[in-house]
Amino acid sequence: MKAAINLLFSVTSMLPSNPRIVIVGGGVSGIAAAVSLVDKGFDNVTVLEAEDRVGGRVNTVPFGHSHVDLGAHWVHGEEGNAVYEIGNQLGLLTPSGDFGNIEFIADDGSEVSSFVGMSLYEASCAILDNKEEMKKASGSVENYLTPRILAVARKKIPDNRLLDAYLDWLIKFECTIEGCDYLSDPSAPGLTHYKQCPGDPITCWIRGGYKNIIDILLNEHPAALGKVNPLEGKILLNTEVKEIDWGGLTAFVKTKDGRTFQADHVIVTVSLGVLKDRHSTLFNPRLPDKKIQAIRGLGIGTVNKIYLKFEKAWWPEGCCGFSLLRKNKSAPLEVGEYPWERDIIGFYIESTAPMVVGAWLVGDAARDMETYKDEQVMAACYRTLIKFAGTKYDIPPPEAVIRSKWFSNPHFRGSYSYRSISSEVLNTSAAHLAEPVKNFYKKEMLFFAGEATHSYFYSTVHGALETGWREAERIATMYTNRKLGKCSL
Repeated sequence: MKAAINLLFSVTSMLPSNPRIVIVGGGVSGIAAAVSLVDKGFDNVTVLEAEDRVGGRVNTVPFGHSHVDLGAHWVHGEEGNAVYEIGNQLGLLTPSGDFGNIEFIADDGSEVSSFVGMSLYEASCAILDNKEEMKKASGSVENYLTPRILAVARKKIPDNRLLDAYLDWLIKFECTIEGCDYLSDPSAPGLTHYKQCPGDPITCWIRGGYKNIIDILLNEHPAALGKVNPLEGKILLNTEVKEIDWGGLTAFVKTKDGRTFQADHVIVTVSLGVLKDRHSTLFNPRLPDKKIQAIRGLGIGTVNKIYLKFEKAWWPEGCCGFSLLRKNKSAPLEVGEYPWERDIIGFYIESTAPMVVGAWLVGDAARDMETYKDEQVMAACYRTLIKFAGTKYDIPPPEAVIRSKWFSNPHFRGSYSYRSISSEVLNTSAAHLAEPVKNFYKKEMLFFAGEATHSYFYSTVHGALETGWREAERIATMYTNRKLGKCSL
């Protein structure tokens, strides 16, 4: 008992009056944590961001006469969604529109039913929304979904080649939703951990894109009405962290350019992809086994977007885009055709960016696309559009292209996380990834935030936002307890 009391007081006495807090990563969770800490009276806060901008996987860029989001795209749900609540209060959000008005086009020019395509998608949503049934399942989402959606599809599509084409599109589309490379990767019961906020699942920003949420947090949005940026002078861009030495009384955060930042606490907000890629060299000493198991077990895939700017709209008014059905996917590549072209899921009209169409890719094809030059990517997309829709529409060549490269960028190494089969095998979870790590002296030194650390809002911006607030509150509580003569061990 006496030893426990002594340890309690020794840990409490280690907490400084003005703690130095270093936040690794200036994405949504990192910025949210930093702003919250400053609001709570912690002034000695430094954000180290490897990119030349803040926002992380929120990346709104100018394109044409408007903007596009290379990363986070929609606000998913309304009730209980912190991002929606913030944006809606300022009148910055709008419904996404009628996504039922999407044309399905086959590669052989045959007439296909858009109604069938959307009804299959709606059926798959209903199957995956039945969480009570999924909780009883074992294995992957693919093993759970495929026989059930096949039972529906066979009643609607007698042609086997067309049936396969619809299912191929549906599975790839579902991969973009889950953030996985293949539906054989995510766990079916694991998918039930995710909670969808009630309300419109795909709300859009009226103007300015997802960068609005960063601007609002930093008081840089016009709605801030002259408020001061709470992190003025506290964010260092182009500052990549090379190593976090966390075993001693204080941590030493070492950067690639040779600087060292001393810290009493470090909040790590890098993506799960970066943790998978660099955890063995980033942390000294190595992380606890339980933390490493979480990093290895949780999944992250690659979803990329390619935006094309046209001189004029060649699609009919009210059209939301084109989903591509490949009945001849196994045919040899045509002269000049790239393998990844055949995995373009569709081209969808950007409602907030006039004359802009966005193509989506996932998995190996998305990563392969990143290795090609812009002009090659633009030519491939135009070639695909002509092949599928050129007989029906007069499609001019695009004027410009811009695309995401989430995997090849070493500061991200992927798009967003999911609950994998491996996480079940390793008996790990987001809670294990989020758990703080104590140093040799039993002081909580390392804290973890980011969408992958959220138990049920993973893969979302509102999830990332909440985790930043969570870790700021966790640190603040330590110091509140000290003032009250308490210490949680």
